[in-house]
This record gives sequence, C-alpha cells and structure tokens, in this order.
Amino acid sequence: MERKEFEIQVPQLRFLAMQIGIVFFGNRDDAEDVAQDALERLWRYCERLDADRNIEALAVMVAKNICIEKYKRRQITVDSPPSDPVACEAYGADANLLSEEAREIIEGAIATLSPREQQLITKRYLEEHSAEEISQETGIPKPSVKSMLSMAKAKLKKKLRR
Repeated sequence: MERKEFEIQVPQLRFLAMQIGIVFFGNRDDAEDVAQDALERLWRYCERLDADRNIEALAVMVAKNICIEKYKRRQITVDSPPSDPVACEAYGADANLLSEEAREIIEGAIATLSPREQQLITKRYLEEHSAEEISQETGIPKPSVKSMLSMAKAKLKKKLRR
C-alpha cells in the first residue's frame, strides 16, 4: 500500500482506534494515545502491506494490542520503596505508613470475598501457589480454580477502585 492510499484512510482508521481505546479505557485521553500509537505503527509498515489487505481490521487488531500493552504496563506496581537511597527520598518519612495503609485496604477488600475466594486468593497471591497446586490441595479442577481466581480478582479490583 502506498503512503498516499494510507493517508486517505487515516481519518477512518483513527476513528476505529479511538473507539477501541474508549471502550477499553473509558476515557478520551487514553483513547487518543491508543489512536496515535496505532496510526504510528501502521504508518511504519504501510508500504509493506498488500493493497488487498483489510486495513481497518488490522487497525482494530493493532489498537487492541496497544490497549493490552498499556493495561499491562499500568499493572506493574511498586510493592515496596526502592533500595536506591536517592529514590527513597521521594517516598519520604511516610513510606511505611502508606505501605501499611495500602496493605489494610487490600486486606479489607479480601475480607469481603467469600471464604472460598479468600482461600484461593491467599493460596495464589500470598502463598504463591500455582493453579495446579491449588487444584491438588483443594480438589477443585484446575480450570475451575483459574475461573474462580479470575472472578475473585475482578471483584477485588472493583472494590479497590471505589
């Protein structure tokens, strides 16, 4: 596909990528980032694409992948202050207090789950057992363990966002 052909399709591709971003993140700022990143990736490879290829479907796929990448990057959290003395200054004297408050909030959210969900969350994320190990320990089939963990995690995320 030639760049001129691509440029003609940019408004429609941008619209599609924006829609994916809005549905995924729920706000225009993140959606705009998704659209820009998707168009930039497509622009880099547009001359390698066949003219017959469905560029709109490709734009949707690229936008979804970008959403997932951004989401995963956001999931990386700081569990404890860094060991770098310069970086530690940014945490200040309240670091331990803030860490303890965060722990209490998480424990409170876990306490609202059913006893079975609490058991599975504890085994998976605090005791770091695999789904296979949890299945063997509890007698729950591995696919069910995964499903129950996923639902419990979704409940926790919802509670923690409030």
